[in-house]
Amino acid sequence: MYDLIVAGAGPAGSTAARVATEAGARVLLLDRAAFPRDKPCGGGVNVRAAALLPFDLSPVVERTVTGVRFSLRLRGDFTRRYDGPLTYMTQRSRLDAFLVNRAVAAGANLHERDALRAIETGPDGVTVRTARSSYRGRVLIGADGANGVVARASGLDGPRDLAVAFEGNVPFPDGLPTRWRETAALDLGGIPGGYGWLFPKGDHVNVGVGGWLHQGPLLRKHLSRLCREHGIPEDALTEVRGYRLPLRRPGFTPALGRTALVGDAAGLIDPVSGDGIYEALLSSQLAVENALDIIAGRTADFSSYAGRLRRALALSAAASWRAKLALERFPNLSFSLLQAPYAWRALEQILRADVTHPGAIRGPGGAALRAAEWLARLSGDPGRAFA
Repeated sequence: MYDLIVAGAGPAGSTAARVATEAGARVLLLDRAAFPRDKPCGGGVNVRAAALLPFDLSPVVERTVTGVRFSLRLRGDFTRRYDGPLTYMTQRSRLDAFLVNRAVAAGANLHERDALRAIETGPDGVTVRTARSSYRGRVLIGADGANGVVARASGLDGPRDLAVAFEGNVPFPDGLPTRWRETAALDLGGIPGGYGWLFPKGDHVNVGVGGWLHQGPLLRKHLSRLCREHGIPEDALTEVRGYRLPLRRPGFTPALGRTALVGDAAGLIDPVSGDGIYEALLSSQLAVENALDIIAGRTADFSSYAGRLRRALALSAAASWRAKLALERFPNLSFSLLQAPYAWRALEQILRADVTHPGAIRGPGGAALRAAEWLARLSGDPGRAFA
């Protein structure tokens, strides 16, 4: 009998397992893969996400990004820089294995190549059936991703908006060009509901595009154009692949009884950036706090987690949805706002967690965000329901 079973050993799951084990819980961590294993992802961990971890990520950091090159439909580019780190670039094969090893070192029981098949819930615990066996736990945290079993089997698979992404890697065996070593590139306005990117890594760059689900058939064309504009031969791309990004809708409940969802399994993707590492780490920590209360008999279910998560992410989700719609409906005007130096200072504060949410930014930077909010309201304001 385990205190906590965690399904999925990505950043959300391994963090949940580590935090719970460090608090004295007996934890089983399940994953269908063996680590290290790769996963489609841009591989960026911004400073505010890294700040949620009590240890240094430098063993798996390949590049530290201090600047961003912005463009609008691959034209009119400009670069903004910060005098410190904004985002740490890694690869999910390295990051996830590093976080899993931290959980195991804390005392979590890791079962690799043990895919979850079914769940049986009861008033005093959960039974999970896997490819190899069955296990009993007092509580269950589902961290098994966008297409995971836990959400479907527990009745938490509510409606979500879906985005898609398509990416590949370009190797530079003789070293990255100087212009990309500490600089990421973001191209805005060219893909409905998304953008194009170039992220520097140790010996390669990750190039990708993303947008709404209906853009799926067009993403290869968008990626080809992005490569041409950056002088990258398309035939140099390796590990080309696509994937879906789940975006939770207002009112989505990430918990039921003694089962909770975290990270991608709960649709916790930032709608404007497509990033989910910060949300994965935050949700796993909040879920474990509630899980420990259940294990200790202080509460009966995960309802506290659901409320705390909603409050923690509400204002950020509202601002991100508004920024997403403003960029999609008014790309030229939004890009002009972004070019203002004070808008960049606002983005710095968000990436570095100098503010708890975008609405807390004061001065000219806050005015730029409020202007984007006004543009979004002209188109229906999808962020209102979150706020």
